[in-house]
Amino acid sequence: MSKLTAIHSGTRWIVYGFLVLITFGFAFTRFSALDALPLHNDEGLHLTRAVEVWNLHPFWEIGDGKIVNHWLIALFYPHNAPAFTGRAATAFVSLIGLAAGLAVGRQIAGLPGLTAVGILWISNPYLHFFERLAFSDAQAGALLVVSVYTALRLVRTGKRRDLVFTGLALAGAALFKVSAAPFALTIAALLLFGNRQPVRVRIFRIAAIALIVMVCFAPPVLYLLVRGRGLFTITYQWLRSGGDAGSTTTGIAENLHMLGEQLTGYGLPMWAAALIGGLGLLLVLRSRQALSLWMGWLVPLAIIIVLGNEVQARHYVVALPLAVVLAGAGWGVVANNRRSQPPVRAALATAGVALIVLFIPGLIVSANAPEMLDLPGSVRTQHITEHPAGYGLREAVLSFPQTLTDSRPVVASMFPDSCRRANFYAAQGRIMQCTDAPGFAMIRAVLAESGSVYVLTETPGLIGVDLPADAAAWGATAQQIAAYPRPGEQSSNASVQLWLLTRP
Repeated sequence: MSKLTAIHSGTRWIVYGFLVLITFGFAFTRFSALDALPLHNDEGLHLTRAVEVWNLHPFWEIGDGKIVNHWLIALFYPHNAPAFTGRAATAFVSLIGLAAGLAVGRQIAGLPGLTAVGILWISNPYLHFFERLAFSDAQAGALLVVSVYTALRLVRTGKRRDLVFTGLALAGAALFKVSAAPFALTIAALLLFGNRQPVRVRIFRIAAIALIVMVCFAPPVLYLLVRGRGLFTITYQWLRSGGDAGSTTTGIAENLHMLGEQLTGYGLPMWAAALIGGLGLLLVLRSRQALSLWMGWLVPLAIIIVLGNEVQARHYVVALPLAVVLAGAGWGVVANNRRSQPPVRAALATAGVALIVLFIPGLIVSANAPEMLDLPGSVRTQHITEHPAGYGLREAVLSFPQTLTDSRPVVASMFPDSCRRANFYAAQGRIMQCTDAPGFAMIRAVLAESGSVYVLTETPGLIGVDLPADAAAWGATAQQIAAYPRPGEQSSNASVQLWLLTRP
């Protein structure tokens, strides 16, 4: 074996070693204690759609632009352990995105780029939080990274296979969530400006990819047209529809504030500094591909900020995986530069270790007491303390086998989506009857038929019924059985309460 061959062989085994460590780190941080956090309202909706796939309704209620993300959840069979299986689907797609990101990092900056992408991806608390939820944003973001990887292969090889894979990956990202559509500009920028091939070849490839995406969208579009449901009407509500300049400026400012809150609101913001710093360093490379990728990521993000109406924390996650990959490549460029001195490389390695060490406390908290996580205010409201969060509902339904000592029916006085996601925790025979909030008609009907009924009410007087005042108007008495406070509440002001209504 020649000396050159031995060097290449040794490098290959080092790469394999890093891949094993990164894969293990990802699996440990994403798949452990997946069910620690209660199901969010939207997660319950996605799980309901996944169950409908098994009922042969693959496009059930896709007007919000999340078209096929529930297909993957259906493959994990959400009938059993739904909180785990629904979230495992997201982690699985994210693992595929990570693999593609590692390949992109290595192509741009060699082994240092691969390593930096792996460290930034795994230790990113913002990404870690949403990759462990049954949401489509992180899934779409991961598939965007896959499309960038296949597009880079297409530029390098020119093979038809890579063109088809690029179109399918981009279509998959948009089918998982239509809001990923602006990132088609990322692929267009890479194919148009990231190489020196003839213009007609570049335009042909972009047109071919666009055709593949349209073919993939044809079935759901035809389904919506035939059913007369409108084309993703709910998605349009998330777009700013004009108005005066003042309202537009205010909306942009609010979206920027939300983005800033996500960058600074997950504990120590060292990871955010590493992300922003790496994105800036990527510009030092000054290659056509690097610049086209950077602009191809920034412009769609700007579109979300400018056109997005009430952008939520999770909406930015679609752009986060690609940002992590580009930032990792930026740090890899510095470490891989021949002019970089050993102290510089040592400092970069130390910073990488520090990111992992600082991430560990949050990892432990997320597995054991996620309500204690250091989160931005908007995320804490959505997932811990307010109506969209599942605290209180989960505890109530899990306690039914011990709390409900007879076979009386249980009516849920809450929004239907809340009832359905709570029922995913219910034992056999203790499924709540769901209706529109507050559920007066169903409660009175069951009360008239059975003479008594259990009512689980959420946020009494605002979403659910206000007992016992409402019960008195129906000629019934109400006895509180239990209260299930959310984090920060007491039993006296618990948002979720269980009552027994009896008609004398």
